[in-house]
Amino acid sequence: MLEVALISLCFGLQDIEPTQPQALIRAGVWLPRLGGTIEDGGGEIDFETSIDLRTKKTIPLVEFSITPIEDITMTMSFFDFSTSGTGQFVGNDVFGGMVMRDGDSWSATTKLQSVGIEASWNIWTPYTANDSATLSFAPVVGIRWFGVESTLGNRTTFQDVLHKNSWIAIQGGFEMAFVWDTRETLSWADTVSIEAQLLVGSMFGADGGAMASVQAGLSIDFTPSIGGVFGYRLQELRAEDGDYAFNAGLQGLFIGGEIRF
Repeated sequence: MLEVALISLCFGLQDIEPTQPQALIRAGVWLPRLGGTIEDGGGEIDFETSIDLRTKKTIPLVEFSITPIEDITMTMSFFDFSTSGTGQFVGNDVFGGMVMRDGDSWSATTKLQSVGIEASWNIWTPYTANDSATLSFAPVVGIRWFGVESTLGNRTTFQDVLHKNSWIAIQGGFEMAFVWDTRETLSWADTVSIEAQLLVGSMFGADGGAMASVQAGLSIDFTPSIGGVFGYRLQELRAEDGDYAFNAGLQGLFIGGEIRF
């Protein structure tokens, strides 16, 4: 799938005329919760039932997009998530040789950082209404780095197990955008847009794995240069390194603003 999209992109670029580059900076706060499981030589330890690391966090999320030529958009984004907690372990399990018994005092920390770049090619516009409303679809390809650090400790037996890994994901998918020019309808907004994106990919590094991400949102441009955005984001990983598996992800609302120039 990825190879076909890249070949199509290369051939398509030959027929596209250069235009004045357009750029967008989108920044705001993501309100994700951690969900899923980790395991290392035993059963799955759930972030919600075995230990509780489901506290909602507020983290900055920044994206930079540029359209160097017509219909081609390059986007770079990054985030840095961290959560920790303590409590009483539920169940009986083993993690990295460390025995966790029901009622043992635990402490845990999970950190997830990511940087990625992707390219989309707006090749299909099935609906256009006098330039006031447009529905478009675009294939997307990209590469993303994930750094994951997870620590689980048994405070009853004074033991800790730390895993610190990184993986590279090659990803592909599609995105949809509906743009409505509201200048003749609304006095306070120039355009209203609904956007959605789905990406899946393979993880490389250690024993590899898979990933998936979903984004959906509503953006309103109050002027040609300034707008606001509200949406939802999900990032899921299934990454492995020997007996260790991080089968978890982040999901939550995103609120921010954007500047075009």
